[in-house]
Amino acid sequence: MRRPLEAEHPVYYKHYIDLVKSDDIIKELSAQVIDFQELISEISVTNENESYAPGKWTAKEVIGHITDTERIFACRALSFARKDKTALPGFNENDYVYYANFKNRTIYDLAHEFAVLRESNITLFRSFDTEALDQIGNANGRDVSVRAILFMLAGHAAHHMNVVKTKYLENPSV
Repeated sequence: MRRPLEAEHPVYYKHYIDLVKSDDIIKELSAQVIDFQELISEISVTNENESYAPGKWTAKEVIGHITDTERIFACRALSFARKDKTALPGFNENDYVYYANFKNRTIYDLAHEFAVLRESNITLFRSFDTEALDQIGNANGRDVSVRAILFMLAGHAAHHMNVVKTKYLENPSV
């Protein structure tokens, strides 16, 4: 599969897409399931509800945010792959985290939810042929291809896994 062209996604997603090292997006998405589980296993249970700075999300909230975004982006990919031309809304990530009540769930439950969701999405994404991947839809007022969404998902997860690693695991104050 080729990488998405810049015309296939909003400019602000370039950072996420650039974090994806491989052109084999299915392999990249699959590898992240294992990477995610390994990362989660390093988070101290005593610190999982702590944030690294005032106003920042906790490790559990970051994990929940990754999963919420996975659901929303996968829905967009499915809609556009099926040639649904309905413009889809954006979402306020901070509201989603605020109302999700992630603090009352275990970090392992959140990690399991991500893994199950990602595996299900990979099964769906494998079914997309070139025509489906080339489809363009509108989400949050911006045009985006199905192909770009798959790369955005991988890059988004990579970005936030890096945040967990650098801010929660390498930061001795958390």
